[in-house]
Amino acid sequence: MTAILLITMIAFGLGDITDVLESDELESAVTVYQAFDEANREITETEEYYIGRAVAANILASSTPMFDWDAVTYINEVGAAVAGFSPKPFTYGGWHFMILDNTGINALSCPGGIVLLNKGLCDLAQNEDELAAILAHEAAHIVLSHGIQSVEKAKLTSAWTTLGHEGAGHLGSDQVDELSENYGDVVDDITMNLVTRGYSRDSEQQADSLAVHILAGAGYDPMALVSILNRMDDMTERNGPGFWQTHPAPSDRVQWIMDEIEAGSLASPSAEKIAVRTARFTERYTNAGSTQPASSSGRSSGSSGTPATGTGSRTSSGGRQ
Repeated sequence: MTAILLITMIAFGLGDITDVLESDELESAVTVYQAFDEANREITETEEYYIGRAVAANILASSTPMFDWDAVTYINEVGAAVAGFSPKPFTYGGWHFMILDNTGINALSCPGGIVLLNKGLCDLAQNEDELAAILAHEAAHIVLSHGIQSVEKAKLTSAWTTLGHEGAGHLGSDQVDELSENYGDVVDDITMNLVTRGYSRDSEQQADSLAVHILAGAGYDPMALVSILNRMDDMTERNGPGFWQTHPAPSDRVQWIMDEIEAGSLASPSAEKIAVRTARFTERYTNAGSTQPASSSGRSSGSSGTPATGTGSRTSSGGRQ
């Protein structure tokens, strides 16, 4: 219970609430409650990050990450370049991209900037632009807060209300249990939505629409997302949980993506630039080094920086090479 309480306190910013409680102007739990605007406030980036981290932990409890550091580093470099040209180049905990040892066609975007990609989906890409298209779509889900929006409003409100009524110094054992349960409900709800339910059709269209603009801004080919979806559409084996159960038909997505590309007059880069990146993809991902065990290195799968600079930098070489 102590561990749950500590996680919950961090996740919901109780350090800030403690400061409020010590203020001469706010002397009662009722005033603290009012400071939360009747539990209708926006979720903070800090809270979103810790919720997303808990969601990722839920998923990783039944998934195995890949420890091929060459491929993981490359994925994070491309991901950082893509995220750097999104509306949210920086997140509270940074952007992190991990490859899961799973041949299924799927990817999961956790709130706050954590993206978990099945190796099967990464392997479907034939060049860096297509890999960037996959990452741009998942980054778009996070930028648009689709994970948080997928949670039943009542569950979020219940967690906020418990905090607002009690405050950091007024949480008794019953309230701690309630808060922990509510927080767990939020995490479990997002996990279930990602793994088995998927996002709404509108959310997928929004993510695709934003993704092509991110790709064009970063110098990648916005048509690469169409290429990946067409390749998915050609697949004959579509069994098992994942993409096929949680996403609209690839052909439907291709149509609205083409409409967005035309409406935005988004141009494709030259064949020469795509060829340079394809060669880099072959070297850095297709021919990546042998797998290393988790205990052999203290490195994490977090963003290690774009080819030129740190995570999310708009000066990275990224797709413009």
